[in-house]
Amino acid sequence: MKLFKQTPVTLIVMAMCSSAFSQSDVQSVTVTSDRAASQKYQLPNTIESTTAIKIAETVNIIDTPDALKYMPSLMVRKRDSADFGGATLATRIWGVSYSAKSIVAVDGMPISNQLYNDNNYGPPKWFVVSPEEIDRIDVMYGPFSAAYSGNSMGAVVDITTKRPTKEFEGAVGLTSATQSFSQFKTNDSFNTFQAAALLGGRSEGISWRLALNHQDANTQPRAFGTGSTTVVADQAFPYIKKDGTNGGYYLGATTLLHGVSDNINAKLKIDLNPNTQLAFSSGVFMGNTDSTAKSYMANGFCSTGSGSCTTLASGVYGYKQEHWVNGVSLKSITRGNWDYDISLSNFRYQNDVQRTAGYLNNDGTVVNNVTGKFGSVRDMSGTNWTNFDAKAIYRPAQAPLHQLSFGYHQDYTLLSSVTNNVQDWQNSIVGTMTAKAQGTNETKAVWIQDVHKASQQLQYTFGGRYESWNSYNGGVFASSTSALNQPAVSVNHFSPKFSTLIGLDDGAMVNVSLANAFRFPTVGELYNVTTCTTGCTGNQTFPYSPNPATIKPEKVNSFEATYSKRFDNANYRASFFAEDANDALISQYGNVNPAQPNGLYSYWMNVQKVRSRGLELSSDIQKFLLDKLDFFSALTVVDSEIAANNGVTSTSKSVVGNKTPGVSPLRIKFVATYRPDDKLSVSLGGSYQKQFYSSIDNNDVNPNTYQGFAGYTVLDIKARYKLKKNLTASAGIDNLTNHKYFLYHPFPQRTFFANLKYNF
Repeated sequence: MKLFKQTPVTLIVMAMCSSAFSQSDVQSVTVTSDRAASQKYQLPNTIESTTAIKIAETVNIIDTPDALKYMPSLMVRKRDSADFGGATLATRIWGVSYSAKSIVAVDGMPISNQLYNDNNYGPPKWFVVSPEEIDRIDVMYGPFSAAYSGNSMGAVVDITTKRPTKEFEGAVGLTSATQSFSQFKTNDSFNTFQAAALLGGRSEGISWRLALNHQDANTQPRAFGTGSTTVVADQAFPYIKKDGTNGGYYLGATTLLHGVSDNINAKLKIDLNPNTQLAFSSGVFMGNTDSTAKSYMANGFCSTGSGSCTTLASGVYGYKQEHWVNGVSLKSITRGNWDYDISLSNFRYQNDVQRTAGYLNNDGTVVNNVTGKFGSVRDMSGTNWTNFDAKAIYRPAQAPLHQLSFGYHQDYTLLSSVTNNVQDWQNSIVGTMTAKAQGTNETKAVWIQDVHKASQQLQYTFGGRYESWNSYNGGVFASSTSALNQPAVSVNHFSPKFSTLIGLDDGAMVNVSLANAFRFPTVGELYNVTTCTTGCTGNQTFPYSPNPATIKPEKVNSFEATYSKRFDNANYRASFFAEDANDALISQYGNVNPAQPNGLYSYWMNVQKVRSRGLELSSDIQKFLLDKLDFFSALTVVDSEIAANNGVTSTSKSVVGNKTPGVSPLRIKFVATYRPDDKLSVSLGGSYQKQFYSSIDNNDVNPNTYQGFAGYTVLDIKARYKLKKNLTASAGIDNLTNHKYFLYHPFPQRTFFANLKYNF
């Protein structure tokens, strides 16, 4: 790997110069009264924020992604409490299947998954920060800052963690959750238990923090086996697909998970002098998930005939993960003429192996180490990615109305995924290779941004980002074809940015931003295989991997106009946003096999143009109707459609005019918090999302079904009480009305929470 040999030393040396001068006081646009953590760079984005106390009062939190529940326009697809790697983030325009169209960072260190752009293997590595560590979260919307890559086209989620203030301090907490689930022939309770501890201390310029988290989760089924058979129970459940066609019957529940995970995160900060800080961080996630199935067929049989069962087998597996993250940073905090921030981080899949059954016995037990009956083993161990950033701020004494920031970025991503057919699949990895995907992406970028305070009521921000992207060492293999080595590909691009911030006489603020951005394909989008989905005869498993040279980066032109105003007890904001995405990467249909002239294959392809327009409203009111009642609400309306394209739907019709898949046209959120005294808080929150189309076909006529995407209205309630000075108890209910809905998977039904936390 050649990541650091080409890092410009001159930039680092320049950034480490330092002297004293006061920071500009121009205020970034934000609806909250709290100062945004990213304000030192005076980023031009619209910013929404939440704090640890707000999260504790309003959210029945198990995992860190829960903390984003009431952030405007955001939706975290968390399927259950054992969703250790699948909690993907949807933003204003782009849905849960587009994980690469947002950035998540913890204390400036990116934790976004750089491998894929999907909702399965692409979500952020949330384990890097536990809920107990969170101090605040700032969400920056759109690609308007030159400091971030085009992946920020959706949003940047910037999580700031706590730093100890005492010589020794800590917190321990216990959380339990019980879900009552009833769907088809699955009627059961599923329990989750979590124990967490946060320890730390600070003395003479050195602080340390250790976060420990253990979780044991049992979940509702994520999937169902379906098909046509006469071997069904007396109470059969017909399966109608999302497109309204007959799918036979629900034959059983699969992917009933028992997930046990342990997280350990450590951080050490050393104040080298009053203005310079050195920080080290290290974390590990250890997950062990077992997935089982339960038959709905007569007598509890798993098989539809006399042979072994394969219908439910794909939902029976074991998954072991050991993922590491390590980081180091050096930064100055002078607020004078110069400040700098240098950081390096690496994620590595030390162990990532999923073992899936190929066959089950008629009683549902697994078939293992039987001649001719193979399971599969997928191994992603060794996959890793690295990020390096060197940033600086220059506040010239001779031009005090300017703040110049600039930086260098480099990242390196290596994908290694091998799947084997293995007879002794529960214990071995040795077998016949059936699929392989490998590839390397590397990006180098330089950026610069100038914030100019032209007057007390007018501020301009000019920025630009130049990026050089390379993809190489790519290759794919599938058992029915020979290995395919892909050619290297490279792209260079410059992205300009502009923003103006205007203060009105009545105290309101208007912010107008324009930006161009490139999002480069992930290794998972470049190096993959696909099979025929419709119109094929005979052998339908012709694998195909598109040439990376034919997959173009996404080119985005974004616009936002925001009006915001603060009052003594309220903040209001209205944002109109627009985006034209050229060559948007969306899964669609095409013919790639000359032997199947009528066959259509679904895979990542560039859509010529996606046009999106929307409005976002947000309000945060203290003393709403009552002196001790706070009320927050947000509404997002989006119209997003395919404006131009050469691709087709599964019925060979043009997709032009179809709605963009995964984009909800309407989202509404609210949370009301009542505090009768300084010990008790009671919160009621709600989320509404209108149904969206799940594929480019726009054929979802029956969305509230397995593999469909339904709209939903979910209410949550939480009460929090301070028993003693250092002891707090809370209880709550998620999905209070027990709304049953599908987002491809069946989502959690009514769930009861209880938490006890002790601080010392």
